Amino acid sequence: MRTTLDLDRALLDKAKAALGASTYTEAIERSLQQAIAGAEIEALLDAVQGQDLVWSVEELRAYRHTGRAESA
Repeated sequence: MRTTLDLDRALLDKAKAALGASTYTEAIERSLQQAIAGAEIEALLDAVQGQDLVWSVEELRAYRHTGRAESA
């Protein structure tokens, strides 16, 4: 999708460098992906807050992608 945004070039340059992106578009897309991943992790932590859980990394990834643990 093509759009026009008024963004701070210095901020874009820093994001591009920090993310190892070769283009501004790639930097913005990676930033959005990281923001979504962070929000999903926050939602997961909120969902399990106060529970005594022991999950493997694979189970956490499954929960993140499906909303439920594979072995639960």
